[in-house]
Amino acid sequence: MKRIIAVIGVVLLASVVSFAQAPAQGGEMKKSEKKAEKKAEKKKDAAPKTDADIQKCITDKFAASEKMKGFSASVSGGVATLTGDAATAGLKGNATRMAKSCGATSVTNNMTAPPVAKPKKDEKKADKKEEKKG
Repeated sequence: MKRIIAVIGVVLLASVVSFAQAPAQGGEMKKSEKKAEKKAEKKKDAAPKTDADIQKCITDKFAASEKMKGFSASVSGGVATLTGDAATAGLKGNATRMAKSCGATSVTNNMTAPPVAKPKKDEKKADKKEEKKG
C-alpha cells in the first residue's frame, strides 16, 4: 500500500512539474508572444542575405510599383543607396521603407523630391482667429 501511494505521489509530482514547464517549451503562449515569434520567423525567411539579393528585391519592388518605375538602387555591405526623382516626399519615404524590408541594414536615400508645402504665416493667423471665434 505504501508503494502504491509513493508511486501515485511521484506521478502526480512529475505531472505538476511538466505542466509548469509547458509554456517555456512552446505550450500555451500569449497572443503577443506568438505574434512576435511569427514576425521574427517571417523576417528570417523573407529578408535576403547577400547584397545582390537585397538589390534584386528592391529593384523588383520598384518595378512592381507604377509610381516608382524610375527609381534605382545599389547595395554594398548591406547599405542600400537609392536614386531617382520621386514625385512626392511620401514616395521617397516609401522607397526607404521598401529597401529596409528587403534586408538593407541602412539606407542612403539620394532621391530628389519636391519640398513639402508649408502654410503661409498669414493663413496660420487667419486659421487661429477663426478657431478663437468658434
